[in-house]
Amino acid sequence: MNLELNPLHNFADYSEQYGQDKRLRLFDVFMPKTAGDIAQHIHQDLSYKNAFVEDGNFKAMSTKELEALGSEKQQALTKAIYKQASDGVGFLYAKCQLHQNPSDLSLSQQVLTWLNSAELLNGIKAMTGHEDITGANAQATRYYPGHFLTRHNDVNEHENRRVAYVLNFTPKWHPDWGGLLQFYHDDGNPKDTWVPIFNSIALFDVTHPHAVSYVAPFAKNPRLAITGWFTAS
Repeated sequence: MNLELNPLHNFADYSEQYGQDKRLRLFDVFMPKTAGDIAQHIHQDLSYKNAFVEDGNFKAMSTKELEALGSEKQQALTKAIYKQASDGVGFLYAKCQLHQNPSDLSLSQQVLTWLNSAELLNGIKAMTGHEDITGANAQATRYYPGHFLTRHNDVNEHENRRVAYVLNFTPKWHPDWGGLLQFYHDDGNPKDTWVPIFNSIALFDVTHPHAVSYVAPFAKNPRLAITGWFTAS
């Protein structure tokens, strides 16, 4: 199956809107069936690891690896992760890093190819003013109850990040479930919040402080997305 994009979107046309606050949200990125197929694919077909910070170090463990720790160690680890979060540090969510592979014809691979296509990259450069953008990376993410991403910005000198993006693929999401993309002023006060609306894309400059709010225990579905950064070489 090939990706079917919404032909009405030309990212270069949104430069004025993006320039107002170096943020933009667009809806109906893909045609409805394509968006639904991507959602099903990234939920069911990919292999995820649980990403978190422990003692200041990034960790990624499969569910089987976590289960092998035993219930007592799992509980201690969760407690440590939440303790760090209470001090404003860390995250907990499921991720699957996507790598370019020409022989892989899966929908997630096609999304990665589209993100790195000359047409899209030229549109993103024109929209954001970052003329040095040369590519994009991507990871699929699943946020379950108890998952979160504390307040931070995405500036990374080593990776030359310029613009962050979030492609949302949760078919139905209620804002009471959490998992909201929260933006902040530089002084830490909340600015505004974007609900992860199905088949939408959020684009924002990496200097924006932001977070993904805690997913409530009563959330009915996982929060599905493909996220990453447009980067310079």
